[in-house]
Amino acid sequence: MMQTDVKSAAAAANATTTIFGSRARIKGVSISYSTGGTVVLNDGTGGTARLSFTAPAAAGSIYIAVPGEGILCETNISAVCSATTTAVVFYG
Repeated sequence: MMQTDVKSAAAAANATTTIFGSRARIKGVSISYSTGGTVVLNDGTGGTARLSFTAPAAAGSIYIAVPGEGILCETNISAVCSATTTAVVFYG
């Protein structure tokens, strides 16, 4: 069984944020949105999308737990949030 410390970092609205600058696994993400919007977690800035979420057209929040060992990002974890969304990404 793989055991790692889980850390978190916030991603701002209307921005691309490097969550962690090297190889890591996405363990979960908490997303808040006011009127819809999107969050995409990429392997590398501008790289391959590993997790994407499109919010409904109403305000709310959601927590997405990633099963198993998480989603592997080889390069880094990058979050792209639209103008109406923010996210906290849990990684290890």
